[in-house]
Amino acid sequence: MKRITLAVVATIILGALILALPKLKSEVRANPVAEPAAPQLGSKACKNVKFKFTNNRGDHATIRIEKVSYRAYSKDHTELVHTSNDCAYGHTCTTTGDNLPDADGRDVTSIQLQYKYKSTAVGANWSDLVQTPNQPTVASPKCYDGKTYGDGSKGFYIPPQ
Repeated sequence: MKRITLAVVATIILGALILALPKLKSEVRANPVAEPAAPQLGSKACKNVKFKFTNNRGDHATIRIEKVSYRAYSKDHTELVHTSNDCAYGHTCTTTGDNLPDADGRDVTSIQLQYKYKSTAVGANWSDLVQTPNQPTVASPKCYDGKTYGDGSKGFYIPPQ
């Protein structure tokens, strides 16, 4: 008798839950939050900015530019940048063009290129990120859309290591 009573009670409870669950659904929808927050370019972004540089590493390694650090409007910034191909030793290369937030019409100074290198040895792997010293002061530091930083035909100098 106990078993039958327990089965009837369990059936009633499960039936009640099945009927009640659709009514418990909320119409509230949460908006996803970006982690980390997506960069806000706004009207002060300097668009399609490039950095020209020459690979002068003493070990003849190939380099891959990944980031640029700079100072604009009294704030330090770091932005992801890249070239369309890796830059071989002795070559002058230019990044593909990226947006620099908070830089439009402002002086961009204290420029540092951050890159990885891969030696010519068989089976060599890419290094950890290496940062150049501050690049020399550029002749015209004011940022505008389409600007290429790196004065002269050789651009910024990637020093021998």
